[in-house]
Parts: sequence; structure tokens; C-alpha cells
Amino acid sequence: MSPRHLALAALTLGLAACADKSALPLTGTLERDRIELVAEAQEPIVEIPVHEGARVKTGQVILQLGTESYAAQLAQAQAARDQAAARIPGAEATLVQAQKDYDRGLILVKQGTRSQSELDQAKAALDNARAARRAAGAALDQAQASLDDMHISADRLSVRAPRDAIVDSLPYHLGERPPAHATVAVLLDASAAYAQVYIPEPLRARAVAGLKATLRFDGVDKSYTGTLRYVSQDASYTPYYSLTERDRSRLAYLAKVYLEPADAAGLPSGAPVTVDFPDLH
Repeated sequence: MSPRHLALAALTLGLAACADKSALPLTGTLERDRIELVAEAQEPIVEIPVHEGARVKTGQVILQLGTESYAAQLAQAQAARDQAAARIPGAEATLVQAQKDYDRGLILVKQGTRSQSELDQAKAALDNARAARRAAGAALDQAQASLDDMHISADRLSVRAPRDAIVDSLPYHLGERPPAHATVAVLLDASAAYAQVYIPEPLRARAVAGLKATLRFDGVDKSYTGTLRYVSQDASYTPYYSLTERDRSRLAYLAKVYLEPADAAGLPSGAPVTVDFPDLH
């Protein structure tokens, strides 16, 4: 638990100790889920087209890693694929001719103008042609798969937003070479924002998912409506001594009250918020 959340829990617990109903409204902060994006390979950062605090759309490039080391591998994989594809017409032409020779030999054997051994040779040639065509097709499929994998690997050097989000942190700078799998960007999910509060134990039994809440933010005149969607099953604070009735009032449960996306769009993450549940009074 972060220091900010510890302080929030302590404040909520202090309120809870006063009385069941006087604990309302609860104090919390506006939060958004974090999304950490990593570098797929240890390559230099060649472009950072966004800045911290920017809102980005799904698929938008957050930063670009260098692709020079992949260029030769891509060229090699493309050449192997082209070479495999070039074998297909010859293998098909050989198969077509072998089939014609066998069909003609079959007719001649029936007419008695060609021996069975000659037909057997034509059949063996046809089988070989079929096997060669299958092998050529398999080689092409394998080469194409290798090329596709290289393209996917190269595309992953473009670090993109997996969903609409807010750029929270860009720990590396242009020209730096982050280690493979290092976090190179931290985003905040822009599709959902929630007030994180701690519900005192006396209110826990009636704090169920779907409960409506009224939220107010410092410096904002209007109030907002939210919906309680999550309450932890485990208390965030447990006394080391026996849980008497008085001690139980010190327990608190982490809860998340979600706002409508349109309402939360202009509110900053971390903003202090008071949350009231009218039905719990």
C-alpha cells in the first residue's frame, strides 16, 4: 500500500472510530488503473511522439525503438520466402506433366502397346512429383511463417497504447537503450476512473455492489454520481489484539466507486474526493 493510501486508510479509520453513521462521507482519491508497457528488445529509442499527460487513443504509438538490427533479418527472411515461392511453379509443372505421362501410359497398357513396367515407372515419377509439390508447399509455408514472425517482432518495436489512456510516465529519453522487457511507458486507463475509499466495518454489511454514491471534488462546484462496484473481502487494517466490538469498528475495507467515463474525463488522477452513500445514512 502506498503512503498516500496508508494516510487515506488512517483518516477513514479515525472517522470510523467516532460512530457508524458519522463516518460518512468518506475521503478518498480519484484513481485510474495503471498500464505498464515494456520494450520487446534492447534497442535505442528513436522517437517519442507523445508527452507525459497526453491523452492517447488505442493503437497510437507511444515510442519507437530502432529497427536497424531487424532490417537484415527481415531481408533474409523475405529472400527465403521468395526463393521458396519460386519453386512452386516448377513443381506444379512437373506434377502436371507426370500426371499426363501416367494417364497416357495407362491407356497404352490397356491397348497392349506399352509394358506394365513402363507404367510402373510413370507411376513412380508421378508419386515423386506429388511429393516434390507437397515439399515445395511446406517449404513456402514455413518461410512465410518465419517472415510473418519477423514482421510481428519488428512491429513490436513500435510501443502502442493498448486502449484509450493518459500517458503518466515516460522513464526513458530519446536515444537511450532500455533493457529488454524494461517498462518504457506507464499509462492510466482513460476508459474508467474510480474513487478509492475505505469503508468502515460497521457499514461493510450494507455496502454492496451497485450502491449509488455522491462524489464531490475540491475546487469543483458540481457533484457527481458514482456506483460502488468493488469492496475487498479482507480488511485493510487488523488490530493485533482481540477483536472486541470497539476494535471491530477500526476495521476498514478497500472499495472502488466508479464514475461515468464522460464525468471523469476532465478530472485528474489523484484528486481528493469525498464519497457519500445516501442509502447508508
